[in-house]
Amino acid sequence: GTYDGGLVGLHAASGAQAFGYAPHAGCVKSVACSSSGRCASGGTDHVVRLFDIGKGAELGELQEHDDTVCCLDFWGTSNLVTGGVDGLACVWRCSDWELLLKFRAHKAALACLAVHPSGRLMASAARDSSLRLWDLMRGTSAAVVPVDDVVELLAWSPEGGRLCALSARSATVVDMAQGGAVAVFHNPGASGLMRVSLSAAAFLREGDVLLGDGKGELRALEFRAAAAPGPALAEACTLPADEQRVRVKAIACNHRGAGAAVTFVVGTSSGRVEVWLCRAPASTASLRLEHFVRVHVVETAVRLTCLAFWSGAGASAAKAADPLAAAMDELADLKRAEEDLAEAEGAMALRPKKKRRRQPAQ
Repeated sequence: GTYDGGLVGLHAASGAQAFGYAPHAGCVKSVACSSSGRCASGGTDHVVRLFDIGKGAELGELQEHDDTVCCLDFWGTSNLVTGGVDGLACVWRCSDWELLLKFRAHKAALACLAVHPSGRLMASAARDSSLRLWDLMRGTSAAVVPVDDVVELLAWSPEGGRLCALSARSATVVDMAQGGAVAVFHNPGASGLMRVSLSAAAFLREGDVLLGDGKGELRALEFRAAAAPGPALAEACTLPADEQRVRVKAIACNHRGAGAAVTFVVGTSSGRVEVWLCRAPASTASLRLEHFVRVHVVETAVRLTCLAFWSGAGASAAKAADPLAAAMDELADLKRAEEDLAEAEGAMALRPKKKRRRQPAQ
């Protein structure tokens, strides 16, 4: 999504543009994709626009909010949840786009929401520094979580066992499966005169979170169990810096199952889109820098505000083999081979040449 109301689609395997059009009259604030390829976008024009990526066709619009639609999320292929600055949350049925439920989630404007993988729960946060868990079956509040700062982003882990709440100064991970144990990572750039805010986050695996900040840095964090006083979020590695990478606006991941490689996309405020591949040997192994490969860099030249990832899996039975996964793995292998070749050529250039002995004349 872009600042001027446009949507731009890119092929993750090649970086080529797939589509581009401007459905909104104002800034696009949020975008999400279902597993079947339906795309929903919300903007400052108070409207949710719908688009079928597979068919390349518009599906219409949803009008229920009285203010900016700032957050939305799909659950599978059956439901869409939208949230607005008006404090309302709406649950829609995707088969006919009927409004199933509408309730006031917060007194203040919503900042973000995230639907649990089971579809039964939803987490939402508002500008008044409130964080709530909701029972989507009834539209009732299930829990209120105390927070100190405004939560700008919420994300569930792939299996739904952990919830990440991101603010400008910290990233908090709540372990829902183990009694709500909390681990906090404090932003090292939040203090001093030149403050750098955390701006994006996404789960790479069940226990690993990738963070992006206002300076363009990307950090991989691990959720570790500690003896006392509780679990901790520790930095596993920092991805290579890039002078052209400015403020990270969004990170989106494609989880292809336990033990498989994870493709993720990083979008920056300058319009740069980076496609990465993370290939860790096992779910319990610690992430290291050599597990990450940057596959593509695309300069879209637009003011990017948000992004979402659709793998194409689930669009048809013919795509069950996940051709994107094979293509991304092949590109990553090619990228590594090029890097190894460059290192070998550099080593050969630095190696001193042996002097040739001249044979005595006979």
